[in-house]
Amino acid sequence: MVVYISINGVLRNIIQKFEYHYKDYFLETETTEDDYFEYDIKYPILNDDLHNSFNFQSEEEFNNFCYIEFPLELFGHAGLSYQTAVSDLNKVIYENKNVSFTLIGVDEFGKAKPSTFFFLSKNGFLGNNVKFITFDNIEKEWEQCDMWITDNKFILDKCPENKIPVKFNTKYNEHFTIENEINDLKKINELCLKFSEKNTTSM
Repeated sequence: MVVYISINGVLRNIIQKFEYHYKDYFLETETTEDDYFEYDIKYPILNDDLHNSFNFQSEEEFNNFCYIEFPLELFGHAGLSYQTAVSDLNKVIYENKNVSFTLIGVDEFGKAKPSTFFFLSKNGFLGNNVKFITFDNIEKEWEQCDMWITDNKFILDKCPENKIPVKFNTKYNEHFTIENEINDLKKINELCLKFSEKNTTSM
């Protein structure tokens, strides 16, 4: 059994850091008369597309903010989704040696990747597999796993019929629901058992 686990949302609360640095960089600095663009945050913040919650002048400015100006702050120093997220995951991995767990980073470019490894190292992640993909390849990646645990609606919506989508609940994705939802990673044990029993029955 192959289980994908998205890093953002499930392990890492990157939106909290994003909001903090956006406010500091764009909203709390002095502006000049030449500044004509209105930077703004739209609440409630949703995780489906940060462009919908944070105003940027262009995709280039967004990318510069994420991957050039603040990659370590956003991807490296972000807090955990909840206090024991990584320790819970380490325990689940240890107790399910027959399951292949892979952490998934989506659209992490430039210095975001080493910053993510810093985040995982700093928090004591003990797993073996970390993979970086782009949103363009979500459907293809679903072919490589049996279950995907994520907070992202786009990823969950792309799930094929023979796979198991699992929504990890956060305050940023309360706007939608699905059949399988969890609030902490200890629940993965129940999901793996449920999937195994389902496969055994079908065989």
